[in-house]
Amino acid sequence: MRKGISTSIIKSNPKLLKFLPDAELYELGFFTMEDLEKVLRFFAGKKFGVHAPFVYRYAKRHPNPTSLNEKDRIDTFLVNKKCADLSKKIGSEYMVVHFPNALQQENWLYIYEEVEREFFELSKMIEIRVENVYGNDYFHSAKDYKIFLGNTHCTMCVDIGHLILDAEMYGFSPARFIDVLSDSISEFHIYYADFETYRKCHHAPWGDSRIFHEILEFIRGMDADFVIESTPECPDGLEMLLEYWRGLG
Repeated sequence: MRKGISTSIIKSNPKLLKFLPDAELYELGFFTMEDLEKVLRFFAGKKFGVHAPFVYRYAKRHPNPTSLNEKDRIDTFLVNKKCADLSKKIGSEYMVVHFPNALQQENWLYIYEEVEREFFELSKMIEIRVENVYGNDYFHSAKDYKIFLGNTHCTMCVDIGHLILDAEMYGFSPARFIDVLSDSISEFHIYYADFETYRKCHHAPWGDSRIFHEILEFIRGMDADFVIESTPECPDGLEMLLEYWRGLG
């Protein structure tokens, strides 16, 4: 187990890097190419991973790895590939990639094998941690992810906020989801979400829902990277999240 911090908590503002809490691991989020030199200088000698697209940008605001629009899908893969290449060169341990498309209602499974091949290619470049999204009608179960991870040689980054949203949408147990994937999980993104909070705060640090606290207790002893991924729009609760995080291990 390692305790990590995402640069999301400072909105990836290079001027605020010095305010990041001390951690065993850092996850570098959405900086600009102009930030790169300063960012690498700050993290020299530290252990870190990268969250795609890092210093690159997708044609659309969000990644589209399973879009039925071939142009958007190819763009997503090419940006991920550039990010993987850069991540390896700068000494990143891994790269986190969102998968599949969020809030996708159309059936995309006829391109499934093509998408698997793309992720398998990425996994040969650097360790790929697949982050679950939410609201994909044709891909959201633990079994779906387990098969995909096995075929692509990727590992799993379980995003707790996305998992809570998906569990509410599709009526499954978050603990069961984590248990089924436990052998493949390398990381957790820790923050709170429900649909109202997510619209307002995106990644709130803390929440009072029963399911959130049950998940935190269920994963407490697991051998994975526990990465705080809250964002600063709603700072209330950050100290409680840090208290949970510091008490791990």
